[in-house]
Amino acid sequence: MRQILIVVFAITAGSVPALAFAQSNVAVAYSDSTQDVGFAEEDSESAASDKAMAECGKGGASDCSIAFSGSDMCVSLARATSKPAFGIGAGSSRQSSQDEALAKCAEGGAEGCNIHDTYCAPSNLE
Repeated sequence: MRQILIVVFAITAGSVPALAFAQSNVAVAYSDSTQDVGFAEEDSESAASDKAMAECGKGGASDCSIAFSGSDMCVSLARATSKPAFGIGAGSSRQSSQDEALAKCAEGGAEGCNIHDTYCAPSNLE
């Protein structure tokens, strides 16, 4: 009987994290006029998008739009130190989203681009 309980516990414990991450969605919104950015992670894509839009608009931006949203992805923001420039990237891993954000940040000749934020859904993506 003791072996059966251990096996049941191991199966249950192993499946809980997968279930907890299954509904995780991420979104990023940005404003062209103010360069405000909003990130969100929620249970649904629409909820994540709504929250990202609200976060983006907190500084008064009225032209926020969704850059990326979905599940099983990471989104990153890179900002430049040389001039007002930023890049937003998305990918299947933290590294790929960060690489894309850095490349987009540098496209217009900006220098000193650094990653400011990365959000992943599920949050255990690497």
